[in-house]
Amino acid sequence: MDKFTLKKKLLDAVEARAEDIIAAGEWIWRNPEVGFKEFKTAEYTAGIFRDLGLEAEEKIGLTGVQTRIVGRDERPNIAVIGELDALLIPEHPEADPDTGAVHSCGHNCMMANMIGVAMALVDSGVMEHLDGSVTCMAVPSEEPIEIEWRREQHRDGKLFFLGGKQEFIKGGYFDDVDITLSNHMATNTEWKITVSGGEEPTPGGVGFMGKAITFKGAEAHSGAAPWNGVNALNAANIAMSAIDAQRDTFKDSDAVRVHYFITKGGDAVNIVPSEVRMEMMIRAASVDAIKDASMKVDRALKGGAMALGAEAIIENIPGYLPSPAQGSPALWRCMRDNALETFDADEIVIGTDDPSPIKVPHGAVSDINDVANIMPKASFRVGGAVGVGHSRSYTIEDKYNAYVNPTKLYVGMILDLLWDDSKLAREVIDEYRPQVTKTGYMDHWKDILEG
Repeated sequence: MDKFTLKKKLLDAVEARAEDIIAAGEWIWRNPEVGFKEFKTAEYTAGIFRDLGLEAEEKIGLTGVQTRIVGRDERPNIAVIGELDALLIPEHPEADPDTGAVHSCGHNCMMANMIGVAMALVDSGVMEHLDGSVTCMAVPSEEPIEIEWRREQHRDGKLFFLGGKQEFIKGGYFDDVDITLSNHMATNTEWKITVSGGEEPTPGGVGFMGKAITFKGAEAHSGAAPWNGVNALNAANIAMSAIDAQRDTFKDSDAVRVHYFITKGGDAVNIVPSEVRMEMMIRAASVDAIKDASMKVDRALKGGAMALGAEAIIENIPGYLPSPAQGSPALWRCMRDNALETFDADEIVIGTDDPSPIKVPHGAVSDINDVANIMPKASFRVGGAVGVGHSRSYTIEDKYNAYVNPTKLYVGMILDLLWDDSKLAREVIDEYRPQVTKTGYMDHWKDILEG
């Protein structure tokens, strides 16, 4: 078969499965689960893989699932990413009444896209004409929430990282992956897809490191003899003020954000607080900026404790890496060309055509950046959601565009990359320069955490 015929066969296979793809996305919307607890969604996804006649590897990073569809060769291997997890927004009208979980970031759409790719590749039978393989990955926990619970899993030896893709990297599941494809929903219905970047990549998302802080003081009767205690809450308040005073020492170009909240403020109102706990994220556009901000924050935390005679116990937690400065122009062109084949011109925003192009790194974080630091990654934004992301107003309005159209873009890219002895995939791999090696990834994080 010629390439044009194969691509049409793939796109027709996606269209034939449109109702099934939408149904998968809607099922996941109705069954939201937060990171590393996505047991129902993982079982549901594995079941679909098995129904397609594929093997499903499960319980990767607690809840991850993957399957591999092999063509005429094992490599190059292209990974298509779906994210399993939801957010905690109890105020959302469709949140799970028991857990407060809801997919207010559109990860259910990404999962449907990835599942749709598996369906189309199997139904069409095109892999027997392609030189490489495709791994469909259902990855847990992109949202870095419930840090204290995750640190308990770390102490029990069940997890090391906050993010699922990082756990996949650590476990070697990206060792035989050469290129990664991903996307994310956007709250927009004016266009259907944005292909960001270009020949010269635009700034991407920032990275972050986490901190778990415990202020230790001494309890006492808060009314009768407060002078016998050491108020850990006052120490935390002074530390937070000191962190605020550091803000004008951060360069605008570094896009530093320091945000935190108190998870425990004491034990009872009539007892001087003897233990206060905080969770914190330090975001920045580069590893050096993260380290600098971390040093200043630690100084403020210790200073607040010292002022009250308390103790500040600081535990650094690996977050996510900043987006790499260098990408793959060949991979971007493949994404752009398939977007132009799949959508009408007035439905697409390409690169610098974006009416509000990113001038500096945006403040969102994702563990897809960790993957992009070690291998070529293509990612696009999908329109079809409305409301405010990560809020009670978020919902999917254009379900066909959210669930089906990205699947068409994915399969078109896969065909182009693996066609004709996978020449395009090999060009992408050859031109990419990793920021971090797969074998050096863990040491890189150790260096960040130790400053």
